[in-house]
Amino acid sequence: MKVLDLRQSDTKCGSNSPALSIMRFWLSEGGNQEIEIIALKGLQADQVEMWAEAMKEKGVKILSKSDEGDKIVYKVYLP
Repeated sequence: MKVLDLRQSDTKCGSNSPALSIMRFWLSEGGNQEIEIIALKGLQADQVEMWAEAMKEKGVKILSKSDEGDKIVYKVYLP
């Protein structure tokens, strides 16, 4: 399973925002697969969830979410 670790990204809006990082990863790695996204609790995790909700009609699904201390690990299906 491919992993996208957002913890090193800038948490602000802009070209390194979690949503854009996920979109770039999706475009470069392709769809029809499950990936793991690691996000810091708080703003990054909120942005991952908002992105997944916004992309739900495209077929994106959060399959699981686990709280691991200071981070949240998501398993996400990218269509």
